[in-house]
Amino acid sequence: MQATEFFLCINRPRNNRRMITKHIRWEKPASGWMKLNTDGSFDDLLEVAGEGGLIRDEQGNWVAGYTRRVGRANSFIAEGWALKDGLVLCSQLNLSSIIVESDAKALINAFNNLVHDNSVVFPLLDDCKELAAQFSRIVSRHVYREANSCADRLANMGRLQNSEFVGYSSSPVELLTLIMAGCQGLYSKRLCLDTLFSC
Repeated sequence: MQATEFFLCINRPRNNRRMITKHIRWEKPASGWMKLNTDGSFDDLLEVAGEGGLIRDEQGNWVAGYTRRVGRANSFIAEGWALKDGLVLCSQLNLSSIIVESDAKALINAFNNLVHDNSVVFPLLDDCKELAAQFSRIVSRHVYREANSCADRLANMGRLQNSEFVGYSSSPVELLTLIMAGCQGLYSKRLCLDTLFSC
């Protein structure tokens, strides 16, 4: 009986995995919190990286933002720089309670992990953790790219800009539609694997 069940399972078509549609949106932070979204961008052809991020309040309004041309670096380094620049900006604005979001799951895992053994990114992560210790309350979590679209757009802008670092006190025109969508709580659709469905 067991052998028959195993045979049937391994011969089931691989494309039989069920997909579901999720509705994703940028979520407003709770009262008293600010939200920092960060992202990195890497061009495989040109081998050039950039990063960017932004801070929004509990209504979804723009507080501050930034872009950086990182230059020759991989995507993880760019993500790390985005996080560091964002935490520096939050510190400069004297924010006390921040939620950090990124669609780079590896970065969030490393940032939340007290132990990391990658010598290349260790100094960068160490800086981020020292900066994080300055805040009264800080939460960091991974989100889907659809919930991080503004930071994604800024990271692409950073990769293409000529100057090393640019700060924005108001939203660039390119982001106005995305910022408004966040304020209005509009959803995007994402096709995801249903993890509850298995062979």
